[in-house]
Parts: sequence; C-alpha cells; structure tokens
Amino acid sequence: MSCGCGCGCETGCGTRPDRVPVWNAAGADRLAYRIGTFATFRRALLQQLDGERELAGWQPSAGDDLGLAMLDAWAYIADILTFYNERYANEHYLRTAQLPESVAGLVGLLGYRPRPAIAATGRLAVIASGPGPLVVPKGLAIASKASPGIASQTFEVDEEARFERPSSVPAPPAGMTDAPPLAGPPPSAPPGTAEVPAQPRLLARGGVLLKGTQTLKTGERLLLVTKTWGSADAPAVVVKVTGTAVEVDAHSRKNTRVLLEGAVGLPSNAASGAYRLLRPTRAGHLTTLPAGAAAVASGTLVLDAPARHLAAGDPLLVEVPGAGVGGSPGSGFDVVRLTDYAEVLWYANALAGTPSVPPAGDVPGIPLQVAKLTVQARSGVSLPSRYGSQAAKVVVQSGWREVGVLLDTAVRALSAVPSSVTLAAPPAAAAGVAVPALVEDGKGGGAEVQAVPVAGTSAVALSGGAASLEPPLRVLWDVIEVSRGATVRGEQLGRGDASAAGQDFALAKSPVTFRADFPGRSGDGYSSTIELVVDGRRWAEVPSLYGRGPSDEVFATWNDEEGKTHVRTGDGVAGRRLPTGAVVTADYRVGAGAAVPPPGALTQLLSTPPNLRSVRNPVPPGGGSDAQPADEIRDLAPRSVLTFGRAISGDDYAACAAAAPGVVRATTVWAFDATEQRPTVSVYVGDDAAAVDAARAALRAQADPNRPLTVLPAVRVPAALKVVLTVDSQYVIGPVIDRARRAVLDELFAPGILALGEPLYRSELERVLTDVPGVLASRQLRFYWIRGGLHISAGARFHPGDGGFFHLLPQLVLLTGEVAP
Repeated sequence: MSCGCGCGCETGCGTRPDRVPVWNAAGADRLAYRIGTFATFRRALLQQLDGERELAGWQPSAGDDLGLAMLDAWAYIADILTFYNERYANEHYLRTAQLPESVAGLVGLLGYRPRPAIAATGRLAVIASGPGPLVVPKGLAIASKASPGIASQTFEVDEEARFERPSSVPAPPAGMTDAPPLAGPPPSAPPGTAEVPAQPRLLARGGVLLKGTQTLKTGERLLLVTKTWGSADAPAVVVKVTGTAVEVDAHSRKNTRVLLEGAVGLPSNAASGAYRLLRPTRAGHLTTLPAGAAAVASGTLVLDAPARHLAAGDPLLVEVPGAGVGGSPGSGFDVVRLTDYAEVLWYANALAGTPSVPPAGDVPGIPLQVAKLTVQARSGVSLPSRYGSQAAKVVVQSGWREVGVLLDTAVRALSAVPSSVTLAAPPAAAAGVAVPALVEDGKGGGAEVQAVPVAGTSAVALSGGAASLEPPLRVLWDVIEVSRGATVRGEQLGRGDASAAGQDFALAKSPVTFRADFPGRSGDGYSSTIELVVDGRRWAEVPSLYGRGPSDEVFATWNDEEGKTHVRTGDGVAGRRLPTGAVVTADYRVGAGAAVPPPGALTQLLSTPPNLRSVRNPVPPGGGSDAQPADEIRDLAPRSVLTFGRAISGDDYAACAAAAPGVVRATTVWAFDATEQRPTVSVYVGDDAAAVDAARAALRAQADPNRPLTVLPAVRVPAALKVVLTVDSQYVIGPVIDRARRAVLDELFAPGILALGEPLYRSELERVLTDVPGVLASRQLRFYWIRGGLHISAGARFHPGDGGFFHLLPQLVLLTGEVAP
C-alpha cells in the first residue's frame, strides 16, 4: 500500500506527503531538482505545527479567508521558484540543457565551436554560343529557379575557367569524301550526345529489331542464320512474321520491331550483331520428269530448271506446304547447305532409273535441262525419307536477301553510369587522358564521371557510381566549379579604436557562407568567406586569437545566438589592436545550408560573359549542411575533445568523420588484414558522395598515417517485411494496416533512426506494430534482406552488416490483417 508520498512506491520511502522526492538516475536526459509543487507546498503550509493554538476571535468564512489566500500565494511563489530552479539546473548540464545557447555555452568551455551552416558546392557545364574561346570569370553569379520548399539560391564560380575550344560547339563539317559514322547518335545531334551500348540480345519484346522503317507482310516466312553460317549443323531458324511495330529510339530515330513466331529455337545468348534476317527471292521445284525418277537422293536435289543464281555455300530452305517454324530440321522443312551446283540433261521420256539416258529405239528423247544440287543436310537427317514421297510438293527457297540491319534492343533506363558510350564524332578532349565531366540524361538529371576518350574512335570510357539515368545521354566536357553564396562587397563595419581591446563587429547579413575546408581557418573543417580589410590591408583569419603575437594582423569569427557572424580583432597581446581611425570593411558571401536546388534548376545567369550561351546543371550540388543542431553538439563535443586533434581509437575515427560538414552518420569497423598482417580501419559514412568526400578530407588531416584507412559510403541494404496482424473486431482492417505500415516506416526505418551497422530486433518490430490502435497481436513475422545473397529470418534480430542500414520501401511492408476471434 502506498505511503502517499506521491512517488509511486508501494512500501513507503519515508518521504512526507508534503514533499516531492528528488532522485536522478544515471544517463537521464532530464534532471529532477524540484522539492515540491503547488500542491505539496500548500499542504505543508496547512500542516498543523506541534503546540499550535488557534487565534482567538478569528473566525473567517469559506469565502473571505484572507489567511488561506496568503498561503495559496506563497505556494504559488514556491512553485514558480522551484520550477525555474529546476530549469536553471538543467541548463547547466550538457545532456539536459534544452536551449541552444546553453548547449553552445557549455561546449565553449571545452573550446568546441559548434559548426555553422556550410555552403554546398557543385559542378556545372557551360555551353558556348560559338566556336571561339570562352572565359568564365571567377565570381560569376548563377541563380537557381525556385522549387517547392526550396527558395532561389545563388551560387558563384570559384575560379576562372578558360576553354580555348569549347566542346559544346559543333565541330567543322566533315569533308565530302568522309564516310558517315556507322554507330553512335545521328550527326545532327548536339555535341556530346552519346549512344549507350544496347542490350546484347537478338530477341526482345516478342521479336527482332530492324534499323529504319521496313515493310513486311504478316505470315511471311523468313530465315534467321548467323553471319558466319557455313554448315547445316549450325543454328538456322525459320520464322513467320506475325506483325510489326515502329519503335522510336532515344534520338528520335524510327526502327521496326518485327514480331516473330518460331524464334524460340535460337540460343538464349544470341546477339543481333551475329545474325542475319533473310528473305527468299527465288522459289524452285523438284523435277517430276521422267515419272518415278529420284529427284531427292542422299545429298542431292534435282530442280526442274536451271538456277544459276545459286552459289556454293548458300543456304536452301526445303519445305512442303503447311510447313512449320522453328529450328531446322522442323515440321515439313529443312535448311541445307549447297556444296555444288551442276546443270545436267535429263529426258522427260527416259526410264526412271536412268533419266539422263534417252529412250531406246526410234522414240526421240525429250530433253530437259535440270539443276543438280549437291547439298549438306543436318547430321542424322535423311532427305529421301522426309521428301522422297512428296517430291512434287517440295519447294526450294533460295536467293536470300537481308531484310534489314538487325539491331540490339536499346536500354531505356540505367541504374549506373555505363562503362562506355559512343559519340557522333570524336570529342575535342585529349585521347587517353581522364578528365572530369558531367553526363546529362533525357530528363535533365545526370552524374559526375571521369571520361577517357579512346584514340582514333568516337568511343568514350566512363567511370562513375550508381545513378538513375534515362537515355539519351549527353557528355558535357566543359565543367566549372561553383559554390553557394552571394558576394557582399565593401561592407563598412566601422573604424578602429586603439584604446579598445578586442573590437567586435557584427556583419549585417546572414547566414555568412562557410565552406568545408581542412584544417580550416574558422574552425575544425571549415573556413569563412570573409575578407577583412583594414585601411587597405587584408588581415588574415585564424581559428583563435590565442597564441598570436601583438603585431599579428589577424581576426577570428564567432556566431551569436541569432546566427549573426561577428568579427573579433586582437587586444594587443593576442593579435594586433585596430589602429585608431582605421576604416574596417569586409567582403563576404551570404547563403548556406543543406537544402540544394534539384537537377536542372541552377541555370539562371545573373550576368553573361562573351560567348557563354547557358549552363547545365544535371547533378545537384552537395556537401552543404545546416548549422549543427544541439543534439549533435551534445554528442560530438565531448568526443572531439578526447581526440586531441588526432584519431587513434575507433571512436576517434567515428567522431572525426561525424563532425565533417554534411555527414549525418558515421561508424567505424576494425578488422585484421591477413595480407598486410596488421589491423585496418574502415569508416562508413552516410548518406551521399559529398559527405564521404568531406569525411575523407577530415580524416586525412587527423588519422594515424601509419594505419590503413578506408572511407566508404554506407551500404544500403534492401529489405522487406511480411507480418500477419490480428485486428480487433471493432476496427476496420484497411485503415489499421495503413497506420501500422506508416508506424513501421516512421519509427524504425526513417533515416537516422538506426545507426549504421545497428541490428534491428524483432521485439522492436512487434512493439511498434502492436502499439498501433486496433492491433492485438502479430504472427508469422518474416524479415527479408539482400546483402551477399538473400536472407530470410524470423529470429530475434536482423543484422545489416558492417556499415549497412536497412532500406524498406512502403510497397515492401507486406501486412495482412485478420479479425480477432
């Protein structure tokens, strides 16, 4: 039975009911410091004291008891004081502090400066107006188009770029004697337009693809053979046209898809470049005279007329009416190879056994000039047994002509940058030299690549990562580096006063642009864009004035609670004081944060240099980050102090990587390298390439140079969940299933919920599901994931592997509901 103390104990803790027990567990994120509330203070004030006596003559009523009102007022005062005392105490501990300024002040005691917002950087491609040189000046401003949730942003060119021969301008026309290219995009396509290697498949979408517009009749019988066909034992397939369809490729060229029946006889790895689709232009018949003569013998066929168009090596299609389709030999047909052609004289009235001998006696012979074909049939096939009894019906198809050029089926979507592409003409870039370039797809998106032109060809080798691309592709060679921030020039901050130690000036605009930089002028891993000028002399920025000499012309920056950036100069001991009357001005850039324009948005030139027509933005900028949030500061500030500027332990590596701009999460994996016979460390970083680059740069400055280090992107592990939910009969199953699906995705699989490499426990899954109103229980839970093969588990936990995180799409949360009995 409770003692009435209010703490919830059952045995009695000894605390009086007019007091609140103060007890704090280790690791709590809230500090209990109140000794009472209004109710407990009022109860204590009303508590009778030992030896207390009533006041004579004081008999207040319930409505005018001013003494009780005074006690209530004191209880209110005590309640307010203890509330703020508790808040005050909480704000003095890093784990429990709630206000950002309190967190910043506490970590400032450690010498840790919270990272300000960092500007994103990116690459753009420039398109020239004409063939002359193109110079893109430093500081050229380019604005983005506003998009939902993202206001227009301004980026500027980091360094001047000069292109003597812009690759975005068409090359001079080829000479009249130059042959047109046999592969690649059409010559009229914009420079850099690339042809992606097609799927090496002859058969796709029910048939074969022919170049250009072709006319074929439904029911027409054709022959598919290899280009090197030279034996009846080689694959040869008789097909029948069932229809045609026009297909338009990525470059708007029309081709013809020929739908076929009987093509199943081809090998599964058949490629278009190795086959020909043939149409017969001549039809011959076996001789029927003299009656009974053998027009079909082992290895020979005798036609009723010469066929001088035939040549040794030609394929012949021997068939009868109603013949089928498929691989040879087939139902009612055979494809044979002509090995020899001869014309012989037969007699229509000769004996069947000796057709080349004229009849005896006075009967004149009726001569017939026939073609005797020596042929090779497929091994094991007897032509006389298949056609000897129906020679009059046999038709021999020959005179083959190609219907058209067979094409492989074009790729409609890519999940990664192709290893090579073909251009309409050789690029202007030097052959064999890798250069950074951008690839733009048909929808305006793209990827950053390293491009290497292949000498003497229009082929270009590409190397890049995973990217969703949709042809046609365009390789953009003329690339410039940009970063976010609009320049503010010549802002006058004030005048120097040599009598003032450490003058402080606040910049008028915010947020000031800070850029990722190692080791950094402003702090660990970042530098401001501020250029401070004092009476025409530039002063240098340093992370801290501490340790600077009295004559050093340096300044430091800091950010206040409102996000404004301040410039602080020396006090004459640590850094030089400002001379009296000196004019202090600043150039700086404004704009930073994690939000970046989508692909294709950063294209508005705010000024136009000569010969610059436009810019292209297939790859969104990256590497930007918002100002460091309080939760991250609480975690990283103490850990960063332990590194002492050098990464030794696994936690040190993770702390250094996590503190880099743009890094959302990082983890470290130690392993023993059997080849090198020493321990190595791998750091996994989420969630984009810019974050990986930032972490790699940060670790390069602080990691042990004698220990092998690998910085890798976090591994996305595709996953699926299948569960049967028991639903309360009073609830409609559909909405309950939808709420359960959202709960699973939001509480367990949203970015940042689980750390990299952290296992997912079945108990957590079941807790989230059964917390949904209407769900009574779950059963038959199965979790699927793919990493090094398919894993299916109903066990207690599911592990994504080193540096991995589960990625679960809504359509792969397979929930089934059943009504509770």
